[in-house]
Amino acid sequence: MNAPAPLLELQGISKQFGASKALADVRFTLRRGEIHALCGENGAGKSTLMKIIDGIHQPDSGAIYLEGERVVINGPAHAMRLGIGLVHQEIALCGDATVAENIFMPAISAGAQAWMDYASLNERAAGVLRRLGQDIDPGLRVDALGISSQQLVEIARALTLDCKVLILDEPTAALTEVESVALFRVLHDLKAQGIGIVYISHRMAEIFEHSDRVTVLRDGRDVHSGEIAALSPDALVRCMVGRDLGNYYPPRQAADDTPAEVLLEVEDIADGANVHGISFTLRRGEILGISGLMGAGRSELAETVCGLRRARRGA
Repeated sequence: MNAPAPLLELQGISKQFGASKALADVRFTLRRGEIHALCGENGAGKSTLMKIIDGIHQPDSGAIYLEGERVVINGPAHAMRLGIGLVHQEIALCGDATVAENIFMPAISAGAQAWMDYASLNERAAGVLRRLGQDIDPGLRVDALGISSQQLVEIARALTLDCKVLILDEPTAALTEVESVALFRVLHDLKAQGIGIVYISHRMAEIFEHSDRVTVLRDGRDVHSGEIAALSPDALVRCMVGRDLGNYYPPRQAADDTPAEVLLEVEDIADGANVHGISFTLRRGEILGISGLMGAGRSELAETVCGLRRARRGA
């Protein structure tokens, strides 16, 4: 007996923007009821490939098959009608509309209802948000929410689309650990219902804990595809970067070494809005990481240190 056709199959997908070749003869398959991780360095072609699946870009060559039938996807609205939902890494919500209106925007835009029953809309939106473990007020304007809550509204909207294929591009980048746990619980529920999920992330722990298979893109080409259980994190990183990282970075300074020269010292710097009394030092030969969720003030801190924002205090 022949094996069932993949839920989604891409064959020989290529895409060029001017002189830049974003994708070259990429192959990708998604099965029913799986979480398939798509990995690669920044610029490897992951987002371009997903935008082709969503109809935002048209491939220069290659073919897309959905449930064994060749399709030409003419845009995001067409992709939604085919059962394909994409949650972008960038927030794409209407700030002056309510949470409920944003969640059901596709149905509203399609004219699926002749008038707006806000009580019913809010109730349905609250139900979708509860699946994600959230008690966000569906009547709030989206621009009153933080970045983390806005990302959850994006995900909630995708859950209303009755998708066969759900694509998530770095969905946990702005989420707390508790919010991420709730999201993965929902993804495994969708997987059990036979929905195919494409999961884009740089977070190795998430990929290895939740994915069934993984495809790796490097420089616009697919360089590996297979079961996640057959790879170690180190092997996956080698596939992504195309080299062994063992000697790539200089050796760490031993604990008993004399501390290196301080190149930069920031003391109690604040911009009066997003940065509040931050201090740190950077030494010669050191890589200093600045971490935090989206909206936590990382970029604002860097801009203040570089003089792009006015420092209200500190030095």
